Amino acid sequence: MSEEVVLRFSGVTFEYKEKKPLLDDVSFSVRKGAKLTLMGQNGAGKSTLFKLILGAAGDSSEIALQPDEGKVHLTDSASVAISLQVMPEEMQSKTVRDFFAAAFEEIPYNLDKQITDTLKAINYEMPIDRSIKDLSGGQQARLLLAYALIQKPDVLLLDEPTNNLDPDGIGQLIYFLMMYEKTVIVISHDADFLNSFTEGVLYLDKNTQKVEQYKGNYSDVVEEIKARIEREQRKNAQALKNIQ
Repeated sequence: MSEEVVLRFSGVTFEYKEKKPLLDDVSFSVRKGAKLTLMGQNGAGKSTLFKLILGAAGDSSEIALQPDEGKVHLTDSASVAISLQVMPEEMQSKTVRDFFAAAFEEIPYNLDKQITDTLKAINYEMPIDRSIKDLSGGQQARLLLAYALIQKPDVLLLDEPTNNLDPDGIGQLIYFLMMYEKTVIVISHDADFLNSFTEGVLYLDKNTQKVEQYKGNYSDVVEEIKARIEREQRKNAQALKNIQ
């Protein structure tokens, strides 16, 4: 992994409702080639953090966000791609081929091969002339994952990528990510999946609205965070007892 930083949050604050910050003066950096898990309680703002990264990349879609304060910086205009959870409505009338073509500013001459190879990376096959609207929700979810992978971005954002994959598909995805030389940040609750390729954790704390960084195996970091929270709870309980 490079020592060069590809992504930096500097004093970022963001809120959907006034005076209820989701992120409060958040600062952290991610090095090129890092493979990280983004953790946090439900509602902590994990998806929001992804949307702020998209905003920094100049994404013009309606999901991209800008911070209320601070700066999200991508080094050398690094490219970003995200695996969406729901197929955009405007894609429903397109074929599989046209759907993937939309990932490129200039359609590559070998697009069909790239589509086939990318689908193989998640152990999946699909006729490229099929219409998106004829596919099941699970099939569309796989295409959304492959859509992010085919772009080979500098920063790859994956939100629960194993949800619609069988064990072979998960194994293929793990292999792809282990061989991937660029940066990956993933939200997932699949411990075995995360342990297989991530080397650190960004922990978004719902109580402090801050992001803490941890190095190491996912399961070990989870235990470390759990122990820290328990220590804080005991400390707070003792403080409350002293006050009373």
